[in-house]
Amino acid sequence: MNEIIKDAKLFTIGPSQMYQHTLKIRNHVIPYFRTTEFSELMFENKKLLLKIMDATENSEVIFLTASGSGAMEATVMNCFNSNDKLLVISGGTFGERFERICEIHGIPFDALKLGHDDTLTAEHLLKYDNKGYTGLLVNLHETYTGQLYDIKILQNFCQRNNLYFIVDAISTFLCDEYHMSKYGIDATIISSQKGLCLAPGISLVTLSKKIIDEKVTKNNIHSLYFDFKDYLINIKRGQTPFTPAVGVLFELNDMLEHINEIGVDNRIKEVRDRAEYFRDKIKNLPIHLPPFTLSNALTPIRFEKNIAMEFFNYLKNEKNIMVNPVGGELGKCSIRIAHIGDLSFADYDNLIKEIKNYFNI
Repeated sequence: MNEIIKDAKLFTIGPSQMYQHTLKIRNHVIPYFRTTEFSELMFENKKLLLKIMDATENSEVIFLTASGSGAMEATVMNCFNSNDKLLVISGGTFGERFERICEIHGIPFDALKLGHDDTLTAEHLLKYDNKGYTGLLVNLHETYTGQLYDIKILQNFCQRNNLYFIVDAISTFLCDEYHMSKYGIDATIISSQKGLCLAPGISLVTLSKKIIDEKVTKNNIHSLYFDFKDYLINIKRGQTPFTPAVGVLFELNDMLEHINEIGVDNRIKEVRDRAEYFRDKIKNLPIHLPPFTLSNALTPIRFEKNIAMEFFNYLKNEKNIMVNPVGGELGKCSIRIAHIGDLSFADYDNLIKEIKNYFNI
């Protein structure tokens, strides 16, 4: 394997720069999992996750061995059908993914389209009031552009229209404030490799009792692997219906215990402090940030010229630093710098030094 790629410093939103305590957990033989001991670990994972998410009473967790996109599709499949009508907040490639999922599964929807620099406002949603929608799908942090949507605006819209509120929190959980009960969220989707800073492989869907009782248990799913009813039965014994990514679930247990010990607010503060430090240091560089509210998770840098891939390759090939490139229309002029993972202010000082070197500043 190319040593430069393997050992690069990761300023990426996922996989992220893992913490040393996670790497220690990874350095163990994967045990057999159909045991009482593993079931106890899964019960603990569920309890801690529900606490950290501030989930409503009697919520449940689906432990899914799949990417975040798999969990997005599985959630839509299990919670809705052709009798529903959904509103999708679509401000980038991840919002568009929700659109595609609805199309594939024949679920009626409308998309609230936002341009790359448009800020979602309450006014955008007014024309969708009282239009017969049953649910709202949103990537709360649209990672493609970097925009963090105002969750209170979305909550108010869902409440006044009596909608199920489905949130992809994959790149905002443990980076920004997030409370399922406070904001009336019925389903939360997260993945192991983002704010949790674990290896990829596990996605977690937290479901409110309301959406389980009213939608999931009544929905006829034409899928073996993605039927949540099967997962809900199996989690009662601390198991999953199919072989999970066992090693990642041990990493998850270690990380959830760590976050529970230090406190969720303190974990979020770590990420916010890195984001604010980096953004303050780049104010006078020949780059700019988009005009909307940003998540603490990452900073989307916009260049004045179409040099994004050239700069990405400079960092990767010459400086052993990995940042997130951007696809689509923004790909020529934008990159993304993450603030999650085991990164220090000194790491950001080094990155800023390399940015200045690139621009001969």
